Amino acid sequence: MITDFLLQFSPALMLVFKAFFILIATLYFIFSLFIVRQINLMTETVITEGGPILRAFSLLHAGLALGVIILFLGFL
Repeated sequence: MITDFLLQFSPALMLVFKAFFILIATLYFIFSLFIVRQINLMTETVITEGGPILRAFSLLHAGLALGVIILFLGFL
């Protein structure tokens, strides 16, 4: 619905929106990799029972961020 609305204006405008969403998703994925690195450093420094759980959640987060990029590439 909104795609048809934007296509009325210009296909170039749609291309700009698509590129913007893919760029933002890529930057968010890079940010999630920083989170994975920081959690790995933290769990090596401070050893707790929750360390492996935090690592698993950080990897899940990075995987979901990568999935969003793939989703955007597929749908946009």
